[in-house]
Order: sequence, then C-alpha cells, then structure tokens
Amino acid sequence: MAGKGNKRHTFGLVAPKFYGIKRKEHKFILAASPGRHSADKVIPLALALKRVSVAATSREVSKIVKPGNVRVNGKVVNDIAYPVGLNDVISVKGSNSYIVGINDRGQSTVDAVEKPDLNARLCKVVGKYKTKGNAIMIRLHDGVIAKAPKEVKVNDSVVIDSGLSVKKVLPMSKGSQCIVIDGVHVGMQGRISEIKKGSMSVRPSAVIAPKEGKEFETIISNIMVVG
Repeated sequence: MAGKGNKRHTFGLVAPKFYGIKRKEHKFILAASPGRHSADKVIPLALALKRVSVAATSREVSKIVKPGNVRVNGKVVNDIAYPVGLNDVISVKGSNSYIVGINDRGQSTVDAVEKPDLNARLCKVVGKYKTKGNAIMIRLHDGVIAKAPKEVKVNDSVVIDSGLSVKKVLPMSKGSQCIVIDGVHVGMQGRISEIKKGSMSVRPSAVIAPKEGKEFETIISNIMVVG
C-alpha cells in the first residue's frame, strides 16, 4: 500500500485562507491539530509565533514550546501545531502576549497586547442545549462547552473567565457593536441597525452601519457581537 504522507503538514496551495500565507512560497506547511475552532478559522501555534518573530523556524518554536514556555488562554501548551483562532490569547514566558484576530481579507492577524485579561475572553455562542437537571449548556466558537443562564441565545456573544463561567452576555440585537468574521464584508466593524428574521428559505440577516461608508447586510452567522 502506498504511503499517505505526513498528516501533520498540508500543501500550501490548499491551506485555509485564515492561515494568511503566500501559497506559492510554501509547498508544505504545518497543519493545525484538530479539536478547537472550525477547520477554516484556525492556525497552528508555530505559525502564529513565527509571524510575530518569536521564532524563525519550527525547530526554534519547539525549543520554546516544548518546555512549557507558552500558554494559550492561560493554559500551558506543548504542541507546536496546537490550534489557535479568533480571540485566543497567546502568552510567551519572558516575552509579550498576543491576540489572534481577523483582517478584511479573512486572514488571521496576531497582534501584541500588553496586559491581556484571561478572565474576560470574548466568545460567540454557536450552539445551545439542555443536559440532565435542565442545566443550560452552550457551545462556543472555539469548541468550548460551558454552562450558561437561560437568556443566552445562539449567535449572542459571552464573556467567560478562566473557569469557563459566563461573566457577561452580549446579545445579538439592534444597537450592538459587532465585527464581521466571514463573508464578503469580513473584517468590517459597525453597529447593528436592523435585524431581519429569516424564513424556511432565507437565513436571518442583519444590517450593519460602519463608522465610515454605507450600510451593508450580511447573514447573522457571519457576525460576532463585541459590545
């Protein structure tokens, strides 16, 4: 039987747009380990650290990560392919902390942050269900499962602490500040001026009023409430 190759790497030409790489410069690139975030909105930890010049090569990244010098959202990480995505905070011992964002091309950004608050992480609610005892559970955009109050709805955003307790609910409603995380208007920010209910054939959408430029409309699933 023919070999299937190294599954820890992928072809640069087919890497997700979120990687933000120059595809023709990379025949192969490290693939993010599965388990967190959606496959098209994640990058491997090594790529994030190289982007901010913490290390130049995967070998150098390994020397930093393996001894436990890197934390993601306060948790020690030893895997250079550990998946990081939107709003994750990467802290490097003896160096800076960085937060993962998204730009207007749908590519990941990794920006320095001076004093990250790991007890106030913003996440989008992508699922909600009940468990035994009628406890309300929510599934967040980064794959985390947490308990939540009844009023939380899918597409709202929540602020959670390091113990995964919901500290604040940011509802998907008229007047809320948001950022577009997918679609043709990705990366744009603005205030929701109108929410349009969906139907059997049309998905719910929102009209966004940016600080500059004309209003635009996008489906609710493309939006993350940030304030």
